[in-house]
Amino acid sequence: MLGSRTPPRPPGRPPAGRSTRSRLAGALAVLALAIPAGAAVGSVPGQVADQFTPRAQAQAQLGDYLRDLDPTGELGPYVTEALGGINGPIGNPGPPAAVDAPVTCRPTPAHPRPVILVHGTFDNGPNTMPRLGDPLRRQGFCVIAPTLGAYAGNPARGGLDSIAAASGPQLAGVIDHVRAVTGAAQVDLVGYSQGASIAGYTTKVLRPGAVNRVVSVAGYWGADNSGLLPHELPPEVAGLGLWTANLRGLAELSPGSPMLAAWYGLDRTPFLPGVGYTLIATRGDELLPPERSFVPGPGTRWVITEDACGGGPSTHGGMAVDGRTHSLVAGALGGAGGC
Repeated sequence: MLGSRTPPRPPGRPPAGRSTRSRLAGALAVLALAIPAGAAVGSVPGQVADQFTPRAQAQAQLGDYLRDLDPTGELGPYVTEALGGINGPIGNPGPPAAVDAPVTCRPTPAHPRPVILVHGTFDNGPNTMPRLGDPLRRQGFCVIAPTLGAYAGNPARGGLDSIAAASGPQLAGVIDHVRAVTGAAQVDLVGYSQGASIAGYTTKVLRPGAVNRVVSVAGYWGADNSGLLPHELPPEVAGLGLWTANLRGLAELSPGSPMLAAWYGLDRTPFLPGVGYTLIATRGDELLPPERSFVPGPGTRWVITEDACGGGPSTHGGMAVDGRTHSLVAGALGGAGGC
C-alpha cells in the first residue's frame, strides 16, 4: 500500500505472527475508542469497550504494532510520521487537497491513449513519475501523474483520504480532464499498491467506458488480506481505527467496507468487462504477494515478475523501481515489453 521508499528493516525486529496481529487488534480497538471519529466507517462493538486507554497510549500502541506487522520495515517510518501529526491531527485531518494534473504531452498514433499513474499510500505523483512514468515516456507514451487523496495540510502526501469520497472522485476528474485536453476517447491507468485499488474502483464504479486498460503493480484487489488486518478483530473496528489514524484509504480496504461492497457490486467482482487488466506481483512482497494481489476475473492476466523475467523476487517498494516491472508495464500497455 506504500510509496516506494524502502528504509532498512529495524535491527532485531522479528517477523510478524499471530501474537503481533493480536496486539495490533488491541491497538486499533483502543485508538478507535479513545478518539471518536464522526465520519468513520463502521461502529465499535460494546465488547471491546474495556480496552479503552488514553489517546497518547493508543497512538503509541498503534504505531508499535503496525511497525511490528511490517517485517520489511517499509511501513514503520510512515506510521511514525502519521501518528506524529504530519497528516493532520489524529481523527481530524482537515479538508482534501486540491488536485493539480497538468497535461504537458499529447498521445501519438503509436500510443493513442494517455496513461495516468496512480500512486500508493503516503506517496505522490511527482515521486511516482520517475519510477513508473519515465520508462513509459521514453517509449513515447503521454504520461500524467497527479497526487490523489492528500489532505490540504500536507498536499505532498497522498493516498491517505477516502477512496470513495476523495481519491476515486479525484481520479475520475483527472480522467475527464485528460480526455478533454487530449481528445482521447479513453485512457489507461497504472496503479501501484493502494493506487491499484483506486484505479480499479474508479474504472468500474465512477468511469465505466472511459478506461481501456488497467495495470496493477503490487496492488490490492479485494482478495485475502489476513496479513494486513487481524482476523480476531471485528473488521469494523479495524476500519475505524485506521480511519481515526487518518489512513482512510486503508480503512476502506478492511473486510466488509462500504467501498469494497460498492466496488465489487452485484456481480461480485472488481473487474469491468471490456477492460484489459494486468496484475503484476512478486513473491518477495510481504505486504501484497501474489495470493493477495491476484483475483480471477474476465480479461485479467496475472504476471509474477521473477517467473516472467527471471531473477529473484523483489520487495513491495522495490517493484516500482525494478526494470522488469517497467518492461511488463510497457508491454501490457502495448509498448515494447519483454524482459
